Amino acid sequence: MSKNNMPSQILENPVSVIDRGGFFYVPHDMRYHAEIQYEGEIAMRYVCAAGETLEELARDISFELRKVKHRLPQIVHVEDCKNGELITKDFVEDFNNGVYNEY
Repeated sequence: MSKNNMPSQILENPVSVIDRGGFFYVPHDMRYHAEIQYEGEIAMRYVCAAGETLEELARDISFELRKVKHRLPQIVHVEDCKNGELITKDFVEDFNNGVYNEY
């Protein structure tokens, strides 16, 4: 039994385990969603960024990157939740080209 299918997990957060046509639930209703991975004390940790527009998303990504800049952050997932499109490649390319260096 996977962790998400355990009865306690389903009772605590029933919508977190719902698959919506190949894309899983995200904890907001904004159009764009991003996952940022960074070093934790023992394992890698994640934080999300979100926005209604690409500009809002970019600002939120910069804000989240700034908070964990000393922990080697990386953008690992960016999704257009409305269209179900993965747009990670564009944001990783920007990150690698220094667009978010001001964080």
